[in-house]
Amino acid sequence: MQETLGPSRYIKGFAMIWASAISKEIESNDALDEAIKKLQKGLQGKTPDALFVFVSPHHSDAYDFILEHLNREIKAKHLIGCSGGGVIGAGKEVEDNPGLSLTAAILPGVKIQTLNISDADLPDADSSPTAWESLLQVKASENPHFVLLLSPFMGKSDDLLAGLDYAFPHAHKIGGIASGLRNIGERTMFLDGQRVSDGAVVMSLSGDFRLDTLVAQGCRGVGGVYTITECEGNMLIELDGKPALKVLTEIYETASAEDRLLMNRALFVGLITDPMIPWPPQHGDYLIRNVLGTDIAKRSLAVGADLRQGQALRFHLRDSEAAAQDLKSILQRHHDDSVGQDVAGALLFSCLGRGEAMYGLANHDSSLFMEHFGDVAMGGFFCNGEIGPVGTNTYIHGFTSSFGIFREKPAS
Repeated sequence: MQETLGPSRYIKGFAMIWASAISKEIESNDALDEAIKKLQKGLQGKTPDALFVFVSPHHSDAYDFILEHLNREIKAKHLIGCSGGGVIGAGKEVEDNPGLSLTAAILPGVKIQTLNISDADLPDADSSPTAWESLLQVKASENPHFVLLLSPFMGKSDDLLAGLDYAFPHAHKIGGIASGLRNIGERTMFLDGQRVSDGAVVMSLSGDFRLDTLVAQGCRGVGGVYTITECEGNMLIELDGKPALKVLTEIYETASAEDRLLMNRALFVGLITDPMIPWPPQHGDYLIRNVLGTDIAKRSLAVGADLRQGQALRFHLRDSEAAAQDLKSILQRHHDDSVGQDVAGALLFSCLGRGEAMYGLANHDSSLFMEHFGDVAMGGFFCNGEIGPVGTNTYIHGFTSSFGIFREKPAS
């Protein structure tokens, strides 16, 4: 048997029902039949309001067939999904092998909108929030949250996220960039009854539910927390009045042998983007970005973000142990903050560079999540970039696992 069934998550007294299934079958017909059978059992014979579909490129010749079959057999009111270099479902992660993941939700009292947005559709920088409400077909007063799937060739993806943050500041946004692109014909996104080749597929949800987001960026800090005292664009010139390269050299000289090795090959900066966070910054408060290079003459560093004077910064390192500890810390903190609030279902958007390539074992991030929150119906895929918040803003990340956690809305 090459199919794994995820649990149906029904919490007594709650209306939500989530179910997830994943198939490793090579033949698309077989994969569909197994996954659909198990999913329908988990849904207790009911028609889902939302269906999330993630398919490895091994099934690329059958993308249209898969979509048609799902719409005929499942009849979900709304469907979104995409191709993925690896797929996640039922608490399992399938990488570098055929995989089909189906995760469905029955969401009473939730209004759902789905649409495809292209670069040309985006309001310009001077537009009001109402232009974004019109585009998304939902008002900020409805308190929506968003699941987004992006083409890797969308040129204005950052503008889309910035616009959503601007027009819907209290909304949570979660998702990922489609992957599995061995050639152009294997890239696809699904939207209800159609295949979509570019732009963004967006699902907005508003009503009787709660969406929490967790972003694990897989790094640990090294050295102290500094203030940027001089910068230009993405060039880091001074920290606490010292040349940035001098500060980095001082950290290197006092670091352990292990950290020195990592500083040579896996060095990042962590930036505080929200000046209102409590001090000192905690795990997960930093936006992690690459160190791109050095300017020896100017004793400065180029980083993968625009900088601003007065911003707090800490250098970070990444390896499998740091990634595992980062995820454990974030999951534990969220678990402790939400005791007594059961999880109905979840979505996981994880980087292609995580999984077995990072940890040397399968199902690492999914298993850790289940350890903290139980047998949750969770689906997702391995992305070319992961979408999730740090502070009050939403970003596209790398080497990250971004979780969307669905719960019933607490009674007022």
